[in-house]
Amino acid sequence: MTLLLETLIMNFKARKESRTKLYFSSHYKNKLVLCSSCNGSGYYDHNGSPKCGACEGTGKVRKR
Repeated sequence: MTLLLETLIMNFKARKESRTKLYFSSHYKNKLVLCSSCNGSGYYDHNGSPKCGACEGTGKVRKR
């Protein structure tokens, strides 16, 4: 019984360490800000132009 518990605790610590690394490498301090190419509209201009290539048409980009 104690061996099973020790294994579960070790697995938890390993998974927590991997989640922590992922969070700090890709999510921590990433903010969505208005795209400077299209000024947040998602398109380059107002008359039927294609979607903005810098933000893929969302109007926002991630900045660190």
